[in-house]
Amino acid sequence: MKLNINKIKQTPSHLEFGFCQYGELTNEVTEWANHWNFKTEQSGPFTNIIIPTNQNLFECFEIPTPYEYVDGFSPNLNKELHIGHLSNLVIANAFQKLGVGKKFIAILGDTLKGKVNKETALEKYKSYCKDFDYKISDIFFASKMELKNQSLLKQGEKIGEDDYSDTKIFEIDGEKIVGIKGKKGGGSTSYFYQDVALAEHLNNSTLYLTGFEQDNHFNFLKKLFPHTNHIGLGLVMLNGQKMSSSLGNVLYLEDFINELLPQFNNNIQLVYNILAGQILKSKPNQIKSIDSKLISNPKQSLGLYLSYTLASVKSCGVGVSKIINYKSQKLQAAHIKSIENLDPSILFGELHNHAKQIMKLKEELYIKGNDENIELFSNLISELEFGMNNLGMFSVNKL
Repeated sequence: MKLNINKIKQTPSHLEFGFCQYGELTNEVTEWANHWNFKTEQSGPFTNIIIPTNQNLFECFEIPTPYEYVDGFSPNLNKELHIGHLSNLVIANAFQKLGVGKKFIAILGDTLKGKVNKETALEKYKSYCKDFDYKISDIFFASKMELKNQSLLKQGEKIGEDDYSDTKIFEIDGEKIVGIKGKKGGGSTSYFYQDVALAEHLNNSTLYLTGFEQDNHFNFLKKLFPHTNHIGLGLVMLNGQKMSSSLGNVLYLEDFINELLPQFNNNIQLVYNILAGQILKSKPNQIKSIDSKLISNPKQSLGLYLSYTLASVKSCGVGVSKIINYKSQKLQAAHIKSIENLDPSILFGELHNHAKQIMKLKEELYIKGNDENIELFSNLISELEFGMNNLGMFSVNKL
């Protein structure tokens, strides 16, 4: 018997690791605890569930069925990528490594003209995917999407002063959404038409990652295709301000990476860790704020801190073992919760706590030449590196 991990709470961090529930355990949790022979005890108004230290939590908690498809990083090809696109890439990459989806796809916007050549933008897109080990199973182009079930479309009509009689529309719960534009729009398809055509083609469970402003768009898509789901990603702010072309404060991703590379031995993977930390420290739907002045400060830049911890301990002659699970049950629980809640910040936060514990021990214990301490730190950084890899971050040997 397995339980949804959200149905019980984790005991406070200052107590021995375990789980609890307010008041008496529900029948489901009681049955689950009995199935696994977990002891229980009262602690004030809570009932604690005592988990043996050698229990593999992946065996006793549910792991959600992966989506067949995840559309996570699908920029338009008519403009350069800015650091706002970074949120999609980093979160999609984390989901890929966590196993949230089986296939990761992209539908790239190519219907609008811009300053950037389509082929150039596509090559740059592919280079980011390659550099950051984000694997795309299939690429679709918006201009090529074609709806098979034409019965979903209806003829538009004149509404007041607005004439939609030469358009094709979707009508969903009384709402009319343009699918194929009229003469003024050149007869082109709308974003909604393109996403409907993609969902029809995939015809399976699909998770979409886009900006939160498209929540309503995907709510309508879900009414047509109930097996779809959407996460509206929060804005990425730069130095506390919303990026805007009109304000002239848009920071292009390539420029930002090129600015950071010389500071970190031109190590593109380390730079990715640093940038990923700026995104993964927050929940996907929360606003992310990147402070360009603090991003190189390990105390403020959590991706850098994890990388620094790993490299610092390795420099003392400590090796990393290839493991298939965490020894730490806190990390196991955080990993499971990240998948269950589609929130990689949970695992990232616990990895940050784990790294702080490692650095505290490093100040207290001498490592070089001490076999016992080398083994201790090897176990600890093996878990750290394993967790970082499970979020799409890279192993680091030196800074």
